[in-house]
Amino acid sequence: MSSKLETVQQIYACFAQGDIPGIIAKLADDVTFYNDANPQITPWGGTFRGKDGVMQFFRNLGANSQTTHFEPFNFREEGGKIMNEVRHDGIITTTGNPFSVTVLFTWSFNNAGEVTGWEGTGDFSGIDNAF
Repeated sequence: MSSKLETVQQIYACFAQGDIPGIIAKLADDVTFYNDANPQITPWGGTFRGKDGVMQFFRNLGANSQTTHFEPFNFREEGGKIMNEVRHDGIITTTGNPFSVTVLFTWSFNNAGEVTGWEGTGDFSGIDNAF
C-alpha cells in the first residue's frame, strides 16, 4: 500500500471519528479543497484555500448536514494522485430533506506526502436539490 493511499485512508478514519484537526494535520499549508456542489446553494460547494479554508469547509458541512452513511470505495493511484468513489448519504439540517450522492474524490500530494489538493467531482445535484 502506498503512503499516499495510507494518508487518504487515515483522513477517512479521522472523518468517521469527527477528528477534523487530525485531517488538517495531513494537509499542506497551501492546500485547496474543491467541491463540485453549487456554492450558491450548498455552503460546502466551491473552492476553499489553505487550512483555514478547509476548516470553513468542514464547519459549513457540519452546520448544514448530518451524515447518515459515508462509504469510500474503489481506491486507485493514477499519476501520483489517489482517486476513489464515495457514497455519501445524509440529511440537510435546515430543510430536513435527505440526500444521496456517489461522486469521485481526487487527492493530490507534495513531495513531503502532504495533501495539496482535494477535488470532489461528479453529480452533486442530490445535495443541491435537498436544499
